[in-house]
This record gives sequence, C-alpha cells and structure tokens, in this order.
Amino acid sequence: MRRIMAIALPVVVLVGVGLWLHSRSPGKASAEPYEVATVTRGNVGVSVTADGTLQPRTTVAVKSFAGGRVDVLAVEVGDVVKAGDLIAKIDPTDSLSSYDQAIADLSAAEAKLRQAQAQAAVQPRLTAASIAQAEASYHAAVKDLSGLQEATHPQQRARAKADLDKAQANLALAEADLKRVQGLKANGFVSQSDVDSAVNRRDLAQSDLASTQQQWDTLDRQQEAELEATRARVAQAKASLDSARAGAVQDELKRADVVSAQAQVARTQAAVTNAKTSLDYTTINAPRGGVILQKSIEEGTIVTSGKSSVTQGTDIVLLGDLSEMLVEVSLDEADVGMVRQGQEAKITVDAFPDATFRGRIARIDPQATTAQNVTTVLVTVRVENPDARLKPGMTATCEFMVSKAANVLMLPNQAVQGRRGQNEVLIRQGDKVVPVPVKIGLVGDDFTEIKEGVREGEEVLMPSLAAPVDEGSQRAAERGRRMGGAGGFLREPTGGPG
Repeated sequence: MRRIMAIALPVVVLVGVGLWLHSRSPGKASAEPYEVATVTRGNVGVSVTADGTLQPRTTVAVKSFAGGRVDVLAVEVGDVVKAGDLIAKIDPTDSLSSYDQAIADLSAAEAKLRQAQAQAAVQPRLTAASIAQAEASYHAAVKDLSGLQEATHPQQRARAKADLDKAQANLALAEADLKRVQGLKANGFVSQSDVDSAVNRRDLAQSDLASTQQQWDTLDRQQEAELEATRARVAQAKASLDSARAGAVQDELKRADVVSAQAQVARTQAAVTNAKTSLDYTTINAPRGGVILQKSIEEGTIVTSGKSSVTQGTDIVLLGDLSEMLVEVSLDEADVGMVRQGQEAKITVDAFPDATFRGRIARIDPQATTAQNVTTVLVTVRVENPDARLKPGMTATCEFMVSKAANVLMLPNQAVQGRRGQNEVLIRQGDKVVPVPVKIGLVGDDFTEIKEGVREGEEVLMPSLAAPVDEGSQRAAERGRRMGGAGGFLREPTGGPG
C-alpha cells in the first residue's frame, strides 16, 4: 500500500498543479485544488472535552416536623425563595390544643408557687431570738479560742522565753564575775568577802534560772489545759446553736415547698416551650435561599413528621441552590492525567450556543470505573451561574485546556503533512508546488505550532480535497478516533524534534 501511495503522490501533486494552472487561464472556471493558508502568530492549544448534565450545587428536601393536613402550599416549581420565606402551613389544631393546655398548666404551677412563698414568709419566728443568742455565744467562744491561739498564748510564750533567756544570761554573767574575783583573790588584790559576794550572786542567778526554766517547762501544759477548756465552751455553744436551729425545722420545710413549686413552674415552662415549638413546626419556612426544583405534594395532602424514625417524613418540596451548578463528566483514563483539581474549564450548553460559561474542576474521583471495556474517571466541575440561566438537567460540554503554546507561529493542522518521517508544507514557487520541511511543536486542536521552516506572513497551500492515505492521513484518522472517546486527546509531534 505504501509503494502504491509513493507512486501516486507525485501524480496527485502534478495533477493539482495542472488544475491550478488551468484555473489561472482566462475563461477557465475549474476549481482550485488548494486552499491558501498564511503563517500567523497566535496561541496553539490542546483541549480535552467531555459532556455531562448540569445539577444544582446543593439540594435540600424540605420536610415537615409536624404531621397533619397541608392547608397552605405557598410555592410553585421555579419560584425563587429566600431563607425564611413561607413554604407551607400544616393544620395547627392538635398543636394549638397542646399549647393551650401547657399554658393552663403553667398558670396553675405559678399559683402554687405564690402560695408556698406566702406560707414561708409568715412562718413564726419564735426561734429567732434563741438562735441569735446561741449564735452570739458560739461566736464569742470561737473568738476566745482564736484569741488564745493567735494572741494570748503566743504572747505568754514570748515573755516566758525572754525571761528564760535573761536568766541564762544573768547566770553566765555571775559565773564569769565569780571566776574573775577568784583570780584577783589568788593574787591578793581582793578580800574573801568579795569572793563570797560573787558566789552569792552566782547562786541567786542559778535559782532564778531554775525558776524560769520550770515556768517554761510547764507553760505548754498550762496553755493546753486552757485551750481544752475554751474548746469545750465552743462545743457547748455549738450544741446550743444546733438545738436552736433544730427548732426552726418548719422554716426549712416551707422553704423546701417553695423550691418544689419553683421546679414545677420550670417544668411547665419547658412544656410550654415544647408546645410552642410544635406549633411553630406547622409553619414551614425555607431553610435557605434557592429555587423550588420539585413540588412533591398538593394542598390537602396528609404528611407525616420528618422526626419519625420509621417513616422518614414526607417531602414537601425540593429546594436547590442554583447560584453555582455542578457538571459531572466522565473522562477517558488516557485524558484524566492531563487535568487537575482547580483547573479552569469552558462550559457550553445547547440552550445558549453563543455563550461560554466559566468553571473549575472541583473534584477528581480517586477511583476509575469500567463500563463496556471503557475505563473512565468521574470529574466534577463547579460552574458559576449568577444570572440563573443554567438549569438542572441541561447537557453541558466541558472543555479543559491541557496544553498551550502562546504567541507562536502556527498553521492550520491540515496544512502540515507528515511524509517520509518528516513534516512538510506545500509552497508555490512559480508554477510549481514544492514541499518544504518544517519543524513543529505543539499540535493543537485546530492549529500546529511551527518552529522552523517558514516565516510569519508566508503563504502555504492546503489540499482542498481529501488528503492521500499517507502518514498525515493516518495521524488525522488517529486524532478523529481518539476524539470519539470520552474526552479529547493530546497529539504528539510527528517527525523531527518537536
């Protein structure tokens, strides 16, 4: 096949040149076999495309906490609501009765509380004086005990210790004086009477020390006995106080009655709060802003409570947030490696063919799926929808730009032909069509980057008829085959370094 094509190619070229010359002749109307393309400067891009279905960013199934008949359904499909807007009203008869009963119970409990408080206020105070007297005696005894421990006894100990230190110092002084006088007597400087006087002073100092030492040694026992006696008076006063307080047991009982009545009021207040909450549940408001996507019931329908663990409750409406939309597309496993989370995407829908919406990849599923021997990965794209033109269920085409060469020389893809292991373009030189080798870079969706071989503004020829079955045709066929899969493709440069 390649040999046949090698022989046929020059023939096709010659035929093409002849047709071109023929079309240049006066009075000839034959079609030009080539189209002219100009080498321009621009951006070459490779994108991946995939289709999916638009869906709201979030949806909320609005249910009722209260069961009963729907008396009012205030919204229709397509209505835009704000948080707190009325959705529906449930028949409040049962909830209103429970609320009225709770209010009545609260009134009765508050009356009992007032009665208990009045009884506690008029309770006889006959024991007040005895309690006051007992408290005074008790506090006095405690004060005496504290005075002994903190003032009297410490002062006594300080004085006794000072006396003991003084006696010890006097004895030491007397003994030193006696020794001095005895030394003078030995040298004949003093008389014996002087020695006797010094001995007498020493003996008096010893006696005084013995007396103060005895006082110091017995001080602890004396103070402890005094403390015991004072503690006994404190205990006696405390017993008298306890006895006086025991006579006021009725006061305690009445105060307990007040506490019990207060607790009953608190319980009935909680019951009123619960009943009011149940009554409020009969009015169903929008939990957030959005658009009513679906209405599941009509007025008069009996609904069950959404708090029921058995029935799960009845859906009232389906509320969707359309400020942003999501598109879930399945990309071929060969293409998913070229996209990343956060990457921008261009989104088009059939309803608005001239509009392009912007989005970003919000999530790429970590696990691929295989169906009919085709492996794909689910990619979620978040699309801005500020004017709410996009509707749930619309088919959307997402285009992800995966490779781009900016401000480069480029030609339409069909202008570049792969032959004999290299890339070529056709240039008209006089009456001839001459193939010129070129070095290409990125092969985009529509254009090919030209690195060497031609200059900006230079014109090249593109076959207007089907290209021969050569390497270029095979490359185009491969491109078409891969575009038919889930997503686009990335072309590798053919021939020469790229």
